Amino acid sequence: MIRRISMELKIIDERDVSKLRGDALVVGAYEGNRFTEMAKAVDVVMGRLLTALAKDLDFKAKLGDTIYIPSHGKKLKVKNVILVGLGKKKKLDEDGIRKATSSSLKKAKEIRARDIFFEPLGEGVLGGRCTKALAEGALLGDYEFRKYKKDNEKIDIRSVSILTDKSREGLLKLGKVLGEVTNFTRDIVNEPGNAITPNELARIAKELSEEYGFECTVYGLEEIIKNKMNGILAVGQGSKNPPTFTHIAYRPEGAKSKVVIIGKGITFDSGGLNIKPERSMKTMKCDKSGACAVLGIMKAIGEIRPEVEVHGLIPSAENMPSGEAFRPDDIITFANGKSVEIHSTDAEGRLILADALIYGSRIRPDIMIDMATLTGACVVALGSYTTGLFSNDDNLARDLLNLSIKTGEKMWRLPLDEDLRDEIKGDYSDIKNVGSRYGGAITAGLFLKEFVGKDIRSWAHLDIAGPAFLEKPWKYYAKGATGVPVRTVVELILNLNVG
Repeated sequence: MIRRISMELKIIDERDVSKLRGDALVVGAYEGNRFTEMAKAVDVVMGRLLTALAKDLDFKAKLGDTIYIPSHGKKLKVKNVILVGLGKKKKLDEDGIRKATSSSLKKAKEIRARDIFFEPLGEGVLGGRCTKALAEGALLGDYEFRKYKKDNEKIDIRSVSILTDKSREGLLKLGKVLGEVTNFTRDIVNEPGNAITPNELARIAKELSEEYGFECTVYGLEEIIKNKMNGILAVGQGSKNPPTFTHIAYRPEGAKSKVVIIGKGITFDSGGLNIKPERSMKTMKCDKSGACAVLGIMKAIGEIRPEVEVHGLIPSAENMPSGEAFRPDDIITFANGKSVEIHSTDAEGRLILADALIYGSRIRPDIMIDMATLTGACVVALGSYTTGLFSNDDNLARDLLNLSIKTGEKMWRLPLDEDLRDEIKGDYSDIKNVGSRYGGAITAGLFLKEFVGKDIRSWAHLDIAGPAFLEKPWKYYAKGATGVPVRTVVELILNLNVG
């Protein structure tokens, strides 16, 4: 299950395009057909054919647009030249490089090119950061989940070589790690419910921990009961696949800070007795996206080994209807003494997260972040591409928002509006697990806040119901899992490492 890089990513310190031998060379242009310096050099070698082609095809150089021309092996040894649009120069950012790289590789596959050279796209705007973004864009854009397909006609990119200074090897490595761990996350999310059960998630966590030397504790049914994790117990009791709770710990010597990350691990969500309609149920293998993100983040931690103590918590269950399933009107009492009345068995994610938030608070972290495909209401509010961010700490919220701009994993902060608290006030218990249809993402956040320890001053809840799993391709993502918000959270932890 632990994914390995198939594409070779490397730096070649060479700027003389006449010396390159391979299937394709990618060069860039800004809007207005303002060629980059390397594109100009290629154009000169080819007798201005690149300029002529761009004019003939009315190439506007909008971000991600591509055209290509065979070199015919005369003065240029690469077989093809791909010209990619970088959009407006003043607006180019790291995510634009990811998009341009992904588009270039799609064009490379169309012409059956496997060994590709890239100029350091956007170098004049972004400097060395373009190397990292290019590596991420190559890995993220080339991803497909093909495990169960017989047809293996896909052309695999064999190598991507970036023509830049060797001093940027560190940035290349970081880009590789971030792209790879995101794809690792996507693989697990894309696996169906018959392949990934709560026990299988725990097994992957153990395998990951053995590879990187993490501590790993898995609680089975008996330990869940003993630790009064009654939310996990209730949600999982209707399935033949028992629930689990997994704690992965990375404890480096001299850690500068301590972080707890929590991911919702519903391996399949039928809605329970409040069963979902068919259209809403068919993609519910993605309801484990938060848990898979925890695994991806921990894999990155194992590769980078920052001086930050990181704890990954995965509450996991399968939400199924049966004679043993939990019911509407049931009342559950949690380990912190809060009682919860069940108004919908399809609002199960917040119940298992409540147990994890109580557990995580006892670790006494400096920062605690939970990630969950939690509410359809968040998708209604923000659409399919944006994560809803809730936090009790303005500084943490600001840091996450700023990082999300750099990673392209879009976030928008929503309020923990205390005026809506009455929506989840229980009739026969302290609180209930759903409010009205209005402000549903906010009331879910308020529910979770009830289980965050009072001494936890820096907590964030990320509702990834929209961007975690896509119904159609977007940017450099194929249809299906995206691995959101792995790269943003890893970058946050790395910032703590140098802070």
